[in-house]
Amino acid sequence: MSKRENSSHTKKRFDIGYGKILLGVFAGMVFVFLVIPSFLAVPMSVTETRFLVFPPQGFTFHWFDRFATDELWREPALFSLKLAILTTLVSLILGFMTSLALVRGSLPGRKILNVFLISPIMVPVIIIAFAVYGVYAKLHLIGSTVGLVVAHSILCTPFVILVISANLYRFDISMEMAARNLGATPIKTFLFITIPIIKPGIIAAAVFCFITSLDELVIAMFLIGTRRTTLPIKIFSQLQFRIDPVVAAASTIFIAAAFVIVISLLFMARGTKETVIKEPENASFTR
Repeated sequence: MSKRENSSHTKKRFDIGYGKILLGVFAGMVFVFLVIPSFLAVPMSVTETRFLVFPPQGFTFHWFDRFATDELWREPALFSLKLAILTTLVSLILGFMTSLALVRGSLPGRKILNVFLISPIMVPVIIIAFAVYGVYAKLHLIGSTVGLVVAHSILCTPFVILVISANLYRFDISMEMAARNLGATPIKTFLFITIPIIKPGIIAAAVFCFITSLDELVIAMFLIGTRRTTLPIKIFSQLQFRIDPVVAAASTIFIAAAFVIVISLLFMARGTKETVIKEPENASFTR
């Protein structure tokens, strides 16, 4: 290799490395810009003042105690958790069955049907809320738990369809065929081969659903009625009329919960991969 070619090759490698560094710096700056405002709630939640201030003045856990003991905060939080859990279960069941039908089935017009089923992601939430409100008003479902779960599931089910469909498209069908050839029934194949392999996708879809439902504000404002409220509505109303550090305490709790969920998701995904690799060595299927 001549000196000119060697110099050109070195320069090209330097340009690629320099570009990666710039891209990393830019990505880091965007990440900081998006995340820092959320983390500002953490120090503001321990201030001793009766209003939000940064930097915080003093240190106290009084606002966390108030969030946990005050009925005006505890009831909306528990109701939001109940809605999120029910919505996650309903969305997972509907989305999983729909994904199986779209990926494994022979439905006519599957592409059009797929676009229709994920369309709630593309439609502004306020339009969905207005349309659902018109239907619920006639059916007397305003303020009902069932109505809220169904409305939240309209938003969450498309996430399940997208995530699980992607996992099923990448799924190696020969593993199911091998299990069937070894004597496994369709149900055993589904439970012990299909489910464990796509388990990370199911967990990810569940996290998407739970967070989306827990954070939902617009639909809840249309459909909640007058008898109770959700945590996002409570926080919104507090920011409108009375800004106190309880809002920051609630935000800090949910930031910590989000971190725990993400870390748990990573460990569960890693454990699933190890299980899928080790299980076939000891697997035995009988009719």
